[in-house]
Amino acid sequence: MAVPSDLREAVKRTLVADVARSFGQVRLKVTGSSMLPAVWPGDIVTVSRCNPSELSPGQIVLCFRDGELVAHRLTGKSVDGYITRGDSLCHYDRPFREDEILGEVVSIHRDGRQVDPSPAWWHGAGRFLLRRSQLSARVLLGLKRRLSPPTLAAKAAAEGGAPATPLSGKRAVNL
Repeated sequence: MAVPSDLREAVKRTLVADVARSFGQVRLKVTGSSMLPAVWPGDIVTVSRCNPSELSPGQIVLCFRDGELVAHRLTGKSVDGYITRGDSLCHYDRPFREDEILGEVVSIHRDGRQVDPSPAWWHGAGRFLLRRSQLSARVLLGLKRRLSPPTLAAKAAAEGGAPATPLSGKRAVNL
């Protein structure tokens, strides 16, 4: 019997949350563009469990609420919870409770290299532009697709072999 894809995706997201809570670390492939320019679709992020009370603004956190995973930058704390926002979004997320925070993003892997998850000096200008223009985000993503080297899977498929597993043989969850 075939399982509907939306149910399959919901189970994947719940599994990621359970792995993060149980084992303290999870790697997953980013699919959204709300964290441009710091995190790109296709990046693989490593999330480690943390004590939410020790988090500080500027860190990227992975949260799980209502069956959805959200990796956004922590902007502050309030009496309602932890305030986050995607770098390229104009609006803030509804506050997350402490128990909804799965961990902090401790590393980002992009095109075979590690990228620092802390914001670079030029991210401020990128965030400013992306928050004000959806066209700039589409142009940026289009340029990335054209200029990026082929993925390991694409190279292997072109050569007729099985795709290589990134990250030293560890598997990432594609969401």
